[in-house]
Amino acid sequence: MTTAQQWTGPVRLGLCLAAFAPAGLTGALAAAGRVGVDVVDLPADSTFGLVDAERLDDPAHHRELLAATRAAGVTVGCVSNSRDTQLLLGPHGPHTDPVLAGPADEKRAYGLRAALGTVRLAAGLGVPSARLMLGVPDLGRWLSWWGSEVSWQDNVAAWARAAEPVLRLAAGLGVRVLVEPHPKQVAYDPASARALLAAAAGVGLCVDPANLAAVGHDPVDAVRGWGDDLAAVHAKDLQTWRRSTDPGGPGWSRYGPGPAIRFRALGSGELPWPAIVAALLDENYRGVVYVEHEDALLPTTQGVTNSVALLRRLLPSSSPQGRTW
Repeated sequence: MTTAQQWTGPVRLGLCLAAFAPAGLTGALAAAGRVGVDVVDLPADSTFGLVDAERLDDPAHHRELLAATRAAGVTVGCVSNSRDTQLLLGPHGPHTDPVLAGPADEKRAYGLRAALGTVRLAAGLGVPSARLMLGVPDLGRWLSWWGSEVSWQDNVAAWARAAEPVLRLAAGLGVRVLVEPHPKQVAYDPASARALLAAAAGVGLCVDPANLAAVGHDPVDAVRGWGDDLAAVHAKDLQTWRRSTDPGGPGWSRYGPGPAIRFRALGSGELPWPAIVAALLDENYRGVVYVEHEDALLPTTQGVTNSVALLRRLLPSSSPQGRTW
């Protein structure tokens, strides 16, 4: 019996397949099995090539993907799209030309097609959720401007308008759209996430504590207080550069004007993952925690193996007995 088959805890352990995209779908699914994970987040982005982005709504392609996942002993817990769907709200300048070069109207139409296709893919695979990153129309709304009433709420309203056909389709197909707070999205922190959830009925949340810690929020508090809105969790670690000089080494980036950050495999950074997991259990979270590998210092398999091992030590493997002495 495999490690994945033995895992019967209340919180499932999953893997985002994006990091294994260079291995192709068969190789990525096999990698999940090798680290003892039996539920995955399957990215539908054209840039990853794990699915045929031209056939997202093709039942024949759905059957091909189901056959591949079944052969690997893996189930898809979430279908995602972050790069193609970003073009729905933008930015529409050279930032997104590597995905599609062209005028803003063409980019918007491309992003909408990708979002609708990803929802149809989720429905065709029998997957309950589609995590979509639809972009942000105006990052300048982060700031207050003298004499202007422009605010971040304008971005929230724009998101609700642009996402309406996607949400309507998802509701009809029984798929829940998830958003992930991220600096490139309308929902970028807890406050903006709450505003978006209030503006778009039925939308769920995927929380990545490292993303929120990268912009200054408490990673433990990040998973608290969402109730049934919290539908998925991503797991990676974080390093923050606090010196006045530029950092050396690979993997450093910036999430806005703050210090440089880089993501690490669990246990290689500074986040308190024992406390994060305890908070999830206190909140009665019963979804999937997906390992997301973005570590530039470790080989992919080693980083994922380290992260999975740490979470296995922290997550209950069965119902706890409590004190018995």
